[in-house]
Amino acid sequence: MATITFEVKTYEVKIARELNASADGLSLKFPAYILCRGDKYHVVVYILDDASPVPANTFIPTRNRGTIFVPRWQFEWFVDLLRNEKPVYCYLNSDSPNWNALYTGQEPVGEHEL
Repeated sequence: MATITFEVKTYEVKIARELNASADGLSLKFPAYILCRGDKYHVVVYILDDASPVPANTFIPTRNRGTIFVPRWQFEWFVDLLRNEKPVYCYLNSDSPNWNALYTGQEPVGEHEL
């Protein structure tokens, strides 16, 4: 089992009419993805088309790469997190990749945006 946590240092968003890929033998359609990079590891958050099948998330430690597959309606959540929070971390788990996630550092209760 391999698990890692890394701080997301940079991210990029690619939006297109329709992008295609394959995973788990499935043909995927997705209008966007978010690539999050740390110092050594990276994760790609695939924003799936409503009609696309949903493959299992992955973490391949030898490639320093993970994936998270989410429905289109969660796109705003991920972009908002990356734009408005700091630090943002990524958790990747090779045995339970459904736990792959982005999350914030600890913040005081009641903190709000100015």
